[in-house]
Amino acid sequence: MEPLEAREFDGSEVAEVVAQHPGLSQTGPGVLEGVIETHRQYGSVVLQDKFSIRLTAYNPNSSRLPALREIGGRSKAIVLKHGFEDVRAVHQNLADGTACVCVKQEEAERFPPGARLVAFLERLAVPYLYGLSYVDEFGKWPWGEYGHGGIGLLEYYADSPGQCSKEGLEEVIASLRAYSDWLNYHRQLKKPSAKRACICGSGKAFGKCHRRAWQGLKNLISALEQLGLDAKSLQK
Repeated sequence: MEPLEAREFDGSEVAEVVAQHPGLSQTGPGVLEGVIETHRQYGSVVLQDKFSIRLTAYNPNSSRLPALREIGGRSKAIVLKHGFEDVRAVHQNLADGTACVCVKQEEAERFPPGARLVAFLERLAVPYLYGLSYVDEFGKWPWGEYGHGGIGLLEYYADSPGQCSKEGLEEVIASLRAYSDWLNYHRQLKKPSAKRACICGSGKAFGKCHRRAWQGLKNLISALEQLGLDAKSLQK
């Protein structure tokens, strides 16, 4: 996996973004900040809104994607409005507020290598912000969604068991390692059990609490074995 390091946005890319979203401006090396207006439709629901955001070239949760943060307080207001437990319900990392704009396995498809920053905004950031508007209005995410964090990585394989490459699997394992509860994933990868307490911490049996993640775990282990990557040999 590409090592994470401080980065800066390319000047021409910043100019493209500001031309389309004049409420944004560069406030520091590798930082864009300001108000972005959204006007999107999903199904029959058209929503127009605006959000205060910060976009940084460095994302501690990804090797490639910029980091998107909603900084105007809307996310917390939505959580309080609908009685959600915390901002993870609106797909944000609890530790640093970065938005989970897609699961790791979809990064290369949604934002391929060489894509411009404006493409990140249009393909990932703006749809995510539309999702926030939708949750604010209706109390639920507008489209099918994966769980937060590592659970979502596993659920992906329940839906797409055949979409695996050695490099992709290695990147997913590296992502799971980065979570504070990696030992729980490590235990399930080495010795899977549907009856063991769920990785999410609910105390319920994994196979009943997150059935899609359990199926995805089995598919992931099978894919690892087919590509010669033995899950039992993974180090803590």
